[in-house]
Amino acid sequence: MSDPSELFKAAIAAEGLPAPDEIIADGKIHRFSTNGKRSDDSGWCILHTDGIAAGAFGCWRTGLQSTWCAKSDHIMTDAERDAHRQRIAAMKAQRGADTLATQEQASETASALWQTGQPAPVAHEYLTRKGIQPHGVRSDGHLLMIPMRDTAGNLHSLQTIAPDGEKRFYPGGRVKGCYYPIGKPVGRLIVCEGYATGACIHDCTGQAVAVAFNAGNLEPVAVALRAKYPSLKIVIAADDDHMTDGNPGLTKAMAAATAVGGLLAVPMFPADRPDKATDFNDLLQLAGTDAVRACMDAAALCGTAGADDWPELQSLIVQIEPQEYPLDALPDAVRCAVQEVAGFVKAPIPLIATSALAALSLAIQAHVDVQRAEKLQGPCGLFLLAIADSGERKSTCDGFFTSAIRDYQAREQEAAKPLIQAYKSERDAWEAKRGGLKEKIKQLAKDGKPSTVQVEELHDLDADEPTAPRVPRLIFGDATPEALTFALAKQWPSGGVISSEAGSVFGGHGMGSDSVMRNLAVLNQLWDGATLNTERRSTESFTVRGARLTMALQVQEATLRAFFDRTKGLARGTGFLARFLVSWPQSTQGMRHFTEAPANWPALAAFNNRLTAILNRPAPIDDDGGLTPAMLTFSPDAKSAWVTFHDAIESELSTGRELYDVRDVASKTADNAARLAALLHTFAGSIGPIDLDAMESASRVTTWHLTEANRFLSELAMPAEQANPARLEAWLLDFCWRENTDKVPTREVQRNGPGGLRDKALIADAIRELAELGRARLVQDGKKKLIQINPALLAGAAS
Repeated sequence: MSDPSELFKAAIAAEGLPAPDEIIADGKIHRFSTNGKRSDDSGWCILHTDGIAAGAFGCWRTGLQSTWCAKSDHIMTDAERDAHRQRIAAMKAQRGADTLATQEQASETASALWQTGQPAPVAHEYLTRKGIQPHGVRSDGHLLMIPMRDTAGNLHSLQTIAPDGEKRFYPGGRVKGCYYPIGKPVGRLIVCEGYATGACIHDCTGQAVAVAFNAGNLEPVAVALRAKYPSLKIVIAADDDHMTDGNPGLTKAMAAATAVGGLLAVPMFPADRPDKATDFNDLLQLAGTDAVRACMDAAALCGTAGADDWPELQSLIVQIEPQEYPLDALPDAVRCAVQEVAGFVKAPIPLIATSALAALSLAIQAHVDVQRAEKLQGPCGLFLLAIADSGERKSTCDGFFTSAIRDYQAREQEAAKPLIQAYKSERDAWEAKRGGLKEKIKQLAKDGKPSTVQVEELHDLDADEPTAPRVPRLIFGDATPEALTFALAKQWPSGGVISSEAGSVFGGHGMGSDSVMRNLAVLNQLWDGATLNTERRSTESFTVRGARLTMALQVQEATLRAFFDRTKGLARGTGFLARFLVSWPQSTQGMRHFTEAPANWPALAAFNNRLTAILNRPAPIDDDGGLTPAMLTFSPDAKSAWVTFHDAIESELSTGRELYDVRDVASKTADNAARLAALLHTFAGSIGPIDLDAMESASRVTTWHLTEANRFLSELAMPAEQANPARLEAWLLDFCWRENTDKVPTREVQRNGPGGLRDKALIADAIRELAELGRARLVQDGKKKLIQINPALLAGAAS
């Protein structure tokens, strides 16, 4: 191919433009279509063939400009090179003059057309389909007309939009740096591509918008607006052209944000996103106003993967860091079982350990009490509370550690079937006899005859009322406090509420506004081992005496927060929460890769065998149905350790000290340590007083739980806008250290982020706060949206 015109056409095509059918080599500018439409003339070219053939071409719509020469610069002679450069300069001058003249003419015509236009009707087909308002645009009766102005307000061109959505610029009009404003900027200005996008963003957020009309014009408009508003926060709202090579909408938006030090907002579509959904108006149609607003709120400093131009790092709120669970403090038999289950289930270690301790408590509480000091004695049952999302596999863990208890319960209930049947027969006969006596007494009274003999018989019969056999029912799910107390009084005096979905406990009708104080008091008294009298009007009253209760609950953070809000402080004011050993473990979801179950579980089997041996001991139940457990005391050195532990906590409860804000929980910690020491002592099969090892192990575990309660309650007291960024950052840092990276996909946060912080709007707020503090930012890597952590944080240089 040696024809200069053909070579020139090939150069145009190589830049991605459809070359015109005919090249006129007359040294003048000629127009051609770049979008395949006959009416389009945004392409331009100029070709000289005298001397060395040379030309230039471009597209006014995209801003593309390029030059071409038939002979490479490095093989030209000096004379040819000078002549070529002069020709290129002349072509540029000619093109500039031609462009200026064309733009001036287009401006005049566009202004005239704008003046003749009428306010666009709200019912215009395009506006209706897009769900947007006119915001000052006009119409010629058919087409929408959108003025394109510079920062001085001068009108340079028009964009027209047909009812079917076809868009055209007025031929020859200036595009670069021109925009259409919607709203008056106050602190923040959003720059976007299309009118429908800009209108929907303004409608959803109320914030000012500048419509730049295309991706290539985002940066020129942003730069012009930065010059006009130097202190304004500029947000570039990207189109996510995920189906187009190079994603030009996102790439150009990132470049614009970087050029002006602005923020980048990217539409975050739901999982069922259609291929054609790319901009914020599409997001509005799919997910609604809140989704658009959340993305605008999530606008973050823009960077590219690997960029190191971080702003000055600003401090975040002080946060209590989670501590590693003291697994080595547990006796070998318990620790090995926890590790064995963890290897398969892969739940958080604190959650697994909590399940193990709950099983110990439930199996042992009927058999021993603990005396801390003279007149300070009580049950050894534990209340345990894990704050975690659904899906953390607590039910699975509970199932492993309570299997011996469930088997014992099933055996006892099976063995009791003949006794229960005999009781039912005796009860039927007794009720029949009693009914007959009552009828006889009524008849005698009716006949005016004495019934002294019959009344005495009834009195004797009532004294011989058959008593139901007591059959162990140890495990309850989500029983109400009333049902629980009845079961403890009438069925078996030792039980446990084991629930991985304790929302029904904290959010059920038993915790309604009219009964919450009463029911919290009931649970508190059961923890204390106190006697409860329950008076009923319509059914039998009863007394709970000598009962023992374990609670092991998992509740979602949002549910617990709502419970605290709804009960207006009663959960803490009544001392209910203070009785719990609290854990707030970090989730392992997203890291639990499949592992085949082991063929044998020796540690877990040994654990459950020990519980079975304890359960098979006869429960010490007196004639009134109450428990009379043996009383464990401390050895002298264990007692000394307990007193030291108690006093160390007590010294931190006064105003301004470390535990002042959680003094309700801390004041019960020494009691819980004594309870746990008794459980560990009994599980180990030790004889005599509780030894020092059991007490030291218990104090380490309960200290960890106190730290967890302090950590959770401290954040609970914070406003969400302060607590959530801190929690997200802690999770991001843990992810980055574990995966040896500095970037986390936003989808990873939505799937596996901190519990209670997976909602898009909450994540968006937290990312924005971290970005403003220079601690993290939103970046793009191809089609992936990532949160990048400031390297200084990963290096441990800041906190």
